[in-house]
Amino acid sequence: MTKIKRLKAGKGKRWRKGQSSSSNPDAKSHRAAARNRFFNYDNQGKGDLTESALQRHNQAVEDEEGDTAMGEGDVQSVVGGTLASFKTGFSAWSDCTNATFNKVERYWQSNSAQAQEVCAVLAAVTEVIKSQGGKETETEYFAALMTALETVEGEESMSAVTYLLGLVMKKVPSAVLQSRFSDISKSLMNVLAANINTTTHSILRWTLVCLGVVLRQQEAVVWSDASTLQLYHGLLSFTSNDRPRVRKAAQHAVCGILRGSPFMTRENPPSHHPAASATAKFCIQQMEECGGGGEAKQTMYILGLLENILPILPLANVKSICETILKVMTLGNVLVTSVSMKTLHAFFRAQPKHLSPELNAQIISALFDYQPGENDVQPTQAWLTLMQAAHVNLAGLNDQLCLSHLPRMFNASMECLLSEKPAVASSAAETMKNLLKKCVEPYADRIALSVNNAPSGSQTHVHKIFGCVEAGLQYRFHAAWGKVIQVLAVFFEVLGKRCHSLMKRCLASLADLRGSHKFPHTQEVDRALGVALRAMGPRVVLEAVPLQIKGDESDDINFPRSWLLPVLRDHVRDTELGFFVKYFLPLAAQLRTRALELQQEGKSVLSKAYDTLQHQIWSALPGFCTRPTDLAQSFKGIARILGSAITDRPDLRNMVLLALRTLLSKSTDTEENRKELGRFAKNYLPILFNIYTTEPKEGDPTVLPVLATVKSYLTVAPAQLVHELHDKAVQKMEAPDTTQYAKNGIRSLLAALVPYIDQTRLANSCQITAPLLESKDITVQKRAYRMLEEMVSCSSESCQQFVESHLGQLQTHLLGTISTSKSPARAPRLKCLIHVVKRLPSDREDFLKAILPEVILCTKEVAVRARLAAFTLLVEMGQAWLRCRGSQDRKDAMEEFLQLVFAGLGGSNHMMSATVLALTRLMYEFKDLISASLLSQLVEGICLVLSSKAKDVVKSALGFVKVLVMTTDNITLAQHVRPLVECLVSWGEDYQRKYRFKTKKIFEKLVKKFGYEMIAGMVPDSHQKVLVNIRKTMARSKKKKQLKEAAEHDEDEDDEELMPKKAPQSLDDLLEELDSDLEEEAAGKAGKRGQRSGGRVQGGAAWLQEGQEEEPLDFLDPRASKRIIATNPGAKGGKEGGGSGSGFKMAADGRIIITEEEEEEEQGKEGKKKQKRKSHDDDDDDEMEDLMEDVPGLKTGKRKHGDLEDSDEEDQSPRKYKAGGKGIHRPLKQAGGSFGEDYRAKKAGGDIKKKGQPDPYAYVQLNPQYLNKRKRQKRQGQFKGMVRAAQRGAEKGGKAQNTMRRKMKTNKKHKK
Repeated sequence: MTKIKRLKAGKGKRWRKGQSSSSNPDAKSHRAAARNRFFNYDNQGKGDLTESALQRHNQAVEDEEGDTAMGEGDVQSVVGGTLASFKTGFSAWSDCTNATFNKVERYWQSNSAQAQEVCAVLAAVTEVIKSQGGKETETEYFAALMTALETVEGEESMSAVTYLLGLVMKKVPSAVLQSRFSDISKSLMNVLAANINTTTHSILRWTLVCLGVVLRQQEAVVWSDASTLQLYHGLLSFTSNDRPRVRKAAQHAVCGILRGSPFMTRENPPSHHPAASATAKFCIQQMEECGGGGEAKQTMYILGLLENILPILPLANVKSICETILKVMTLGNVLVTSVSMKTLHAFFRAQPKHLSPELNAQIISALFDYQPGENDVQPTQAWLTLMQAAHVNLAGLNDQLCLSHLPRMFNASMECLLSEKPAVASSAAETMKNLLKKCVEPYADRIALSVNNAPSGSQTHVHKIFGCVEAGLQYRFHAAWGKVIQVLAVFFEVLGKRCHSLMKRCLASLADLRGSHKFPHTQEVDRALGVALRAMGPRVVLEAVPLQIKGDESDDINFPRSWLLPVLRDHVRDTELGFFVKYFLPLAAQLRTRALELQQEGKSVLSKAYDTLQHQIWSALPGFCTRPTDLAQSFKGIARILGSAITDRPDLRNMVLLALRTLLSKSTDTEENRKELGRFAKNYLPILFNIYTTEPKEGDPTVLPVLATVKSYLTVAPAQLVHELHDKAVQKMEAPDTTQYAKNGIRSLLAALVPYIDQTRLANSCQITAPLLESKDITVQKRAYRMLEEMVSCSSESCQQFVESHLGQLQTHLLGTISTSKSPARAPRLKCLIHVVKRLPSDREDFLKAILPEVILCTKEVAVRARLAAFTLLVEMGQAWLRCRGSQDRKDAMEEFLQLVFAGLGGSNHMMSATVLALTRLMYEFKDLISASLLSQLVEGICLVLSSKAKDVVKSALGFVKVLVMTTDNITLAQHVRPLVECLVSWGEDYQRKYRFKTKKIFEKLVKKFGYEMIAGMVPDSHQKVLVNIRKTMARSKKKKQLKEAAEHDEDEDDEELMPKKAPQSLDDLLEELDSDLEEEAAGKAGKRGQRSGGRVQGGAAWLQEGQEEEPLDFLDPRASKRIIATNPGAKGGKEGGGSGSGFKMAADGRIIITEEEEEEEQGKEGKKKQKRKSHDDDDDDEMEDLMEDVPGLKTGKRKHGDLEDSDEEDQSPRKYKAGGKGIHRPLKQAGGSFGEDYRAKKAGGDIKKKGQPDPYAYVQLNPQYLNKRKRQKRQGQFKGMVRAAQRGAEKGGKAQNTMRRKMKTNKKHKK
């Protein structure tokens, strides 16, 4: 957010008397300056809008909006890193054209003395180079700056030189830095020595950057010299500096040297850098000297360095450093322990290849001694994340060794599930799930082999791990049962297919828990058993968890395991179809028989229960048909039953048809399955044909599924069978006793057969369809066009050959039925024309000319699909016209085509409106082929159309103008702006009022493109108010956006300070505050931070958790380190009076008080976050959506409320039920109510005064934060709504009072 300068003391320049409220004051210096900056006006008869002025204006707009994209002519040549013609404001001031210093450009308007010094130094160096005939290369700048480094005086100048040197040194050739290494390093070390105690950190920072670049460019031979290592040790000494920017610059330089030296990035590099051992020894020495006592911050600085370089150090040094880190962790400093964990986590996450599995396992074993207490949230989460990364890395090195360490890790994680903190339990569950997926699943085959070959009764590592997790179903884990079940679900997914014998007892336990009274985790159990069904198959799961349903008198009428049937329906995949045939089909038949018997006995409720159960069994059939493993062997056993169900069981027809479509779409990948399914096509297709051609009962939902199943089965049916079905369908359609419904159904079936019949039958179908194109029956005509559409759009070889050979005949049919086509059949007709035009020969321009009027008129059709097809056909016709005129220039050919479209402007109002829409679509699609003369003709024609009295025509013309303004470049559009503006402002009052919003939109686009001053000069005085309003609106929206971003930034800061933190996702998220804490502490800001940061850990603060029941704490106990926690055990979390971190208020008796206001605040904050995320996308898409609204034939992806033609959804009206009555329907009064409710009047609006109580005003509590200048804008915004509400209330009350007075006067007159 930009800062606003304060006015200087004193009166300053005042407005002249009478000029303060004038919109056109006498003093116009600022306007003149702005006018002279962008456009140089002259009043000598020349136009104000020129190409050069437009280019300058575009450049200014791009600079304001941050658009750094350059046009084709902006950069003429870039040679040797120098921009030869690119001139910004700074480059014009300093004469520097080297692209390396583009970053300096942001300083040239800064008021900072340091920034101005940087610009001055660069300008001076550039002048020296140019005076000596230099080419402004990086080497020349480097030499000049090195010379200046030795001669410059003053901290500001030295800082500017080192900054520029840091920029250019990265681009200097390596050979230069290697040849002048001695001189460069000597100069840089002299600068470091002279400024070691300086208060200006930038000198040290940029000098260290330069030193790091020089050392990084040296070859391996140079590192054998003692002087080079001495320089490097000097750089290392700054890695633990108290100044954050200096320290980070040194650490970044060290990382760059060890990782990015030239010999480390070539092929076959050495295992480590020559300076790596020296770096490791330095880090070990620093940590041993500082330890974790009063100088703990130095240790944390070194650990921060090791976080980036530990994976690339030699193995011997890695072992020593890890031992040192573990020693430091024993000192009990919470911050040091946290940073140590972060360092080790980064080490394991990098997955170093030279780390031995034994050392990895030793570190894991050692880390168990540093496990924090289960109720210490953040350290425990960090420890779990570290252990997860360590085990994952060990699994990549040695999976067997990792498997042997997993039981202990799972035991520790299960103990964390007993924690009082939900965040700890969630992290422990996530850790176990990730370990199973990353350490067990990749080696599942090998692990399963060892488990299955193990002697009975033996406990392998997998048995121990699963037993540990299965023990979580005991009652002492009841608070974490949901998380335990989630871990078991992952276990089923990972090893269920191979080790299901190990898990059957657990499945039975889960089913028993699911059936217990008021079990709270039914969804988790259903999900876990669903995963087991997918992994193990229904046969294994039902052996462990029987359905307990037999369909006889022995059944429990409560059906305790009936919940398994929906789980089967939703999760069964890739299993045995034969199991459904052998187990479920007999059970379904028995249940149906039982339901019929009970129905006859009069037990309708129980009969309905059995009928529902058999329907649920049949609903699982599509799941069994999803990629079955035994289709070729089992389908013959169920094929006949499915056919009987389709014919005799209308209640099961949809499920059976869905199962068949699933088989045909997902199980035909092998030739064996295709043959097996195709073998039964002769049985299924006739049944489906008969059902589809039989008129169903009203509301029968099986008509469309039958046709979809026919289309799917035709993909595997033999060709001979398809031909027979086609011949029989044609015979039945020509039979005299066939009903009209059956004929329509046969036509749909014939269209479905088109891709699979030969050319002879295609010709026969075409011959039958041609007369129907002129039918007066809308349904028949529509089916005929769909049949034709299927022929011309089919991609089969026979259809392609038929269309090529009969293209002329198809054109004749389509041209002959132009006058007889009905409106509902326009969409399929236009689609037929699209495919015909795509295949049109280059000598058939007459066909395009013949159908053009019809296509233009169809752009105004009522049906959405017809309009979209018409616009698509227009584009295809344009492409076909260009193909027909292949030898002609494309622009000339497009001009000829548009001339044909222009003819529609001479027709009726309806034709004129349709023609303008067609021109809009064609101009958008072929804008690159429209010449300047054609564009002038277009604009001239549209200007005439804008003067029409038909409102529909004017509306279409305004859409054309808007698309023209948004798609045409500024230079081309500039010469047409004045006539367009004159047309827009020459309407009468009626048109101006009706189209004021569309006109205003167009003016907004013009102002954005050409500036306010130019458009205002073209607009008469009567329309100046509109432009002034546009300018104010644009300025207001820009300012509002800036204030909103600033306010959201402040709110985010407040939320971070005041609200409970969300659970961290990783160790980096967990400890991300550490660096900033250390930096602020080093900068002397720890006191201020401590006042506002609430419960953060400050300066290594920690607490000792006492033993339970007054048991003394034994410091010699190895587990005593767990009693050192970073969370205050006495604090309840959150604010005073709140619950345990929940943010809710707590009553004196322990009840949690949840008010509506808090819910509204939470919803409001969530809404703000969503709105903040959405605002960026909306800003980017506003222009494109605005354009799509006016380009006909382009979908924006959003459905309007009025567009219901293709929508199958019904409007869902809000619930109208309100509480009222007795019992549970009584109206409830909310506890506490809203603030000020006691003052509301019962019979009138507004508030009332009550005796003995304060007046009903809004009393605002004083808050010292209101004095904070940075947050003043946000605090002031809180009162705007209050003031507005008061103003509305006062206005409403005044109107009511005036009304009452008038009534009283009227009554008095009548009485007199």
